[in-house]
Amino acid sequence: MTENPKPKTGARAPVLAECLLLAVASALLFLALVFEDFGQLAETDLSELPMGLIVRYFLAMGLGGAIAGYALSNLFGRTGLLGGILAMIGGILVATFAGLLGSAIGLLPDLVSDGFQSHDILAVVAGALVLPLALIGWPALLPIWVCLILLVHILAKRRR
Repeated sequence: MTENPKPKTGARAPVLAECLLLAVASALLFLALVFEDFGQLAETDLSELPMGLIVRYFLAMGLGGAIAGYALSNLFGRTGLLGGILAMIGGILVATFAGLLGSAIGLLPDLVSDGFQSHDILAVVAGALVLPLALIGWPALLPIWVCLILLVHILAKRRR
């Protein structure tokens, strides 16, 4: 008789950690997009900001990042240079899909209350541009984002 190999226990934990990191990366991109100019933010009266809307989209972008990260988690953790390149492409794809999903999730309460309108499609599609728009507004975010994607890649590599 042969023994059955031990099943991997806790295999979901690394995937969960990857999804959480990708959710953080997506939410960070949204915050960088909203608060592009921190100098102006310091001069702004915070009571004038639509904090409910900002929090709603922050959570929606994080949820979109987690869902997109889970769906695309197989792009991370491959060995070699090709694996690193694939992880960076995966990071870009996750940011793009997270922006789409996050915009759709964030817009959902408005769709329910007002009904579907043609400009809602533009708002959702614009979410796909969260990565380039955030990096244009705050270029120092690029190394932070790359480090988060590399951390996801390393976690995925340990899972494999």
